[in-house]
Amino acid sequence: MFTSVDSNKKKLEHPCNENVQFHQPFNNSIIKESKFGIANQIENLLSQNDEYTKLQLTIFGITFIFSILLALITGIFLGFTFGLSILIGAIAGIFYLRLLAKSVGKLGKESSGVSKLQLLVPVCLFIFASKLGSLDIFPAMIGFFIYKPSLILYFSRS
Repeated sequence: MFTSVDSNKKKLEHPCNENVQFHQPFNNSIIKESKFGIANQIENLLSQNDEYTKLQLTIFGITFIFSILLALITGIFLGFTFGLSILIGAIAGIFYLRLLAKSVGKLGKESSGVSKLQLLVPVCLFIFASKLGSLDIFPAMIGFFIYKPSLILYFSRS
């Protein structure tokens, strides 16, 4: 199936008894350990069972669904550029909310204050939207603040 070279022996090895047509299960621990950072964070987030993590996931889900619906509706009625700007702003808002939740989660354990790193997200969104001609600044900022109605919707339910 594969020809491998042992650099120490300088000898070619070819497994001749394996049938190429049948797929054998591939279990490589190196691939499992070298996951991307985002995939690893999502796996860690989903594996935890505390209430704060469940709250985060619920709010992120509500915000994501609400932002997709709003982007589709505005994209249909007000134009593709307007809808795309709202969607990109909403993604930046979800990223901002994730950074804020991560910073709040560390309070008391690792830090005594909330990090200011998440404040770069709206600044970068504004610069990105102003430099890129295919995005509008105002809808991107509206999209960025979509997480606020999602929070109000979540916490107003009783």
